[in-house]
Amino acid sequence: MRSDVESRAPEQRAHARTPTKRKAYLVDGRKAWKCSLIDIADGGARVSLTDMGLPEEGIFLVDSIAKRVHLTRVVWRSQREAGLQFIESEALDGPAGGKDGAVTIATRFAWRLNGA
Repeated sequence: MRSDVESRAPEQRAHARTPTKRKAYLVDGRKAWKCSLIDIADGGARVSLTDMGLPEEGIFLVDSIAKRVHLTRVVWRSQREAGLQFIESEALDGPAGGKDGAVTIATRFAWRLNGA
C-alpha cells in the first residue's frame, strides 16, 4: 500500500508559493476592490474575494505592502477565491493610498504598458 506522501501528485507550479495574510486591491478600470492575499509567488497569487465579477484578463493587483503592481489574468475561480497569473509587474514608488490610490497606480501602469 502506498503512503500519502507517495500518492500525492508532484507540484505543478513554476514558482514556490509563500503563504501570506495581507490586504491588496484588485482594480478593473475605475473600480477597486479590497481583497486578501492568501499566497503569492513570482508568477501569480491566490486571493480571497467576495462575489465580484472579475474579467478573465486585464485586472490589476496592487500590493502596497510588497510595493508591486501586477497586470494579471484569472486562471481559475471559485466562489470565494481566485488564482491570478502575473502578466507584467512593476515596483511601486510610493504608498497605494487606499482604493483611489490603487486605481491611480493601476491607471498609470496601464498607460506605461500601452506606451511600450
